[in-house]
Amino acid sequence: MAESTESLQKYEELFAQRFSSEDEEYQQYVSHPADPPPIVEDWRGRAGGNQRGRDNR
Repeated sequence: MAESTESLQKYEELFAQRFSSEDEEYQQYVSHPADPPPIVEDWRGRAGGNQRGRDNR
């Protein structure tokens, strides 16, 4: 149990600044603009004779 507590404390110290203003790698990631969403044309495809796959209930 003591080993687990020591490990936990070590990790708390290692990652204390993670995802904060002091985390340089995270700040670089946040500063990039978001990627545009993909454009998917004709995503439903063509319905068959009885319109299988259509989302009408």
